[in-house]
Amino acid sequence: MRVYGYARVSTQEQAEEFDALNQQIARLKAAGATEVLIDIESGRSDSRKQFNELLKLAQQNQVDEIIITRIDRLGRSVITIHKAIDIFVRCNVNLRVLDAPVDPNSPFGWFSINQMSGLAEFESRLLSQRIKQGTEYFRQQLKFCIPPFGYAKDDKHRLIPNNNIHEKSGKTYFELAKIIIDLTLEMRSLKDVCNHIYTEYEVVFTVAGLRDWVKNLALQGHTAYFIKKKKGINREPIINFNTHEALITSATVDAIQNKLSANRKYRSSAKSTRGDYPLAGLIRCTHCGGGMYRNFSRHKTRTEYMRCVNYNKPGKYHCKNSKCTRLREIIAKTITALCDNAPELIEHLESQSATTQVVNTEKIEALTNELTVLRGLRSSNPDIIQAIAKIEVTINTLSTPVRIVDRYVFENAKRKIAIASQATFWESLDDSELRLTLAEFVEKIEVDSSGAITPTFKLPLALSSMRP
Repeated sequence: MRVYGYARVSTQEQAEEFDALNQQIARLKAAGATEVLIDIESGRSDSRKQFNELLKLAQQNQVDEIIITRIDRLGRSVITIHKAIDIFVRCNVNLRVLDAPVDPNSPFGWFSINQMSGLAEFESRLLSQRIKQGTEYFRQQLKFCIPPFGYAKDDKHRLIPNNNIHEKSGKTYFELAKIIIDLTLEMRSLKDVCNHIYTEYEVVFTVAGLRDWVKNLALQGHTAYFIKKKKGINREPIINFNTHEALITSATVDAIQNKLSANRKYRSSAKSTRGDYPLAGLIRCTHCGGGMYRNFSRHKTRTEYMRCVNYNKPGKYHCKNSKCTRLREIIAKTITALCDNAPELIEHLESQSATTQVVNTEKIEALTNELTVLRGLRSSNPDIIQAIAKIEVTINTLSTPVRIVDRYVFENAKRKIAIASQATFWESLDDSELRLTLAEFVEKIEVDSSGAITPTFKLPLALSSMRP
């Protein structure tokens, strides 16, 4: 008998500090669960990975029984809980709730689940309302969550200058923040500033982080909320002016912004070609997994080469891969590997292009409805018990997956690979056509510090991936 348990907590703190997750797992295993699926996520979310995996297993008839400690472990929404229960009933999966045993097939069980799921959603909505009221009060008190560099929080969680001494420079963090502002105005670029402050003071900033820090209204003495827009949330920013000592003025921010804009205008062409080259966005560093950027040699030939984006980053972001590999060499080796491995790709494609599908779904659904009615009778009559067993056998027989091959998809993909295995085909393409065609076959290309190039191919129509 295949018995799965499902455990869920909303936050990592619940799992670690209160040991709530381990308690659930122990109870589920003691109740007979051979495998326990775990989510650390809010019950209001329908995108929980293991929860959806559990529903998928039930629909594939790979589960006989599911055990949970409470009904609200399935979710904090009436709709989500009912969706799960409906799948369990239709797929003949027994649901066992340790703290409140119910039978979803019986009217009383259905009524009890409705009450418990409604209570679970009520508790969730009540908690959400309390949190909103708490955060609203937090903002009214002009409190701050995470102070920006150069600031600290007082006893009332309001911003004050950070007068703690920075060990290497001997200056306060507030003074050091002013030095960083001056360097931003004096030095050529934000990247130069990041490298300098790491070398001189061991202070780590990324270029994007430094840009956001300079724009932070807290540095101008204001306490602001909802400045950054979030997807799906349209709320006007709340700005409380002159709430604490300012580090910079708005004029300084404008001066920095004007300098950055001038640098960008000076360095950029009228039409950017940053990603307009073959294999753009597909070349990765083997060591850190980061992307690789294109650069040009200073020679009049303007040779293109690729280098890891993290090589020039300071501190923990630094990558040791200093190798500069020619772009044309990467393209040539990728095409060669694709041509050499075309037969294996076609063979792999043929094995992967088949799908399994359950046929006779209408008949299965009709038999399942009959089975639900007979089980609802809860009769001890031998004829009814025998009829239930017979229907179960028939459903299991009809539910056997049938292997189906989409010949059109397979032949179309096979033709593409056959064409791509010809070197003359690649020689006939210009850069724009080469970029589009390679993107169809290549998933990624890894380059290490020795210059070794390892492509990973994706089969046409995204069936699977394969290394040569």
